[in-house]
Amino acid sequence: MFINKILQKCGLILLIILMSACGTSPKTHFYLLSSDREINNNATDSVAIGVWKVKLPDIIDRPEIVTRTGPYTINLADFHRWAGGLGSNVSLLIANELSYNLKTGYVDVSPWSTYRNFDYQVKVHIRDFDGELGGESSLEGAYILLNGKGDKKIVEEIFSFKEKVKGEKYNDLAKAMSLLVVDLSNEISKTILKMEDKVR
Repeated sequence: MFINKILQKCGLILLIILMSACGTSPKTHFYLLSSDREINNNATDSVAIGVWKVKLPDIIDRPEIVTRTGPYTINLADFHRWAGGLGSNVSLLIANELSYNLKTGYVDVSPWSTYRNFDYQVKVHIRDFDGELGGESSLEGAYILLNGKGDKKIVEEIFSFKEKVKGEKYNDLAKAMSLLVVDLSNEISKTILKMEDKVR
């Protein structure tokens, strides 16, 4: 009788522990695309640029970080997500890098006020942007440089960049993907500088 009561109490305690464990979910981690450089807010009489929100394929335009697991398979990381969305991260990092490279504080990301005047507008269409943990990350697509009003195409270029993911953590992937966006921003900056040289 006494032993049965002890077993019943032990069983109840074990049940409570199991229910508690089932109710605890892993912590969700959030990531940003970023670089060490800051927006240039001190420049005067500089070129003004409007960056349209980057367009992404539906398969990667989602909160979860998407990784390649094989030629025909991907993984959606339920507990590793982009803070604010991948598209917003890419758009903001491009704007930040253009500001730094062109030494201008006049870079806005859409939507912007109707009274805003630009020298150029930039549209980026991404076709592929993912990676493999401990493998390689790639960024492919095209960008269009428009005039200030956005009604005339000046340049359209296809881009393709690759970067080694130096580790098997999602933080390593976020760093590699950040470097890819920096490479793209550098290319766009060079194109704008060429246009500016023609104007002078």
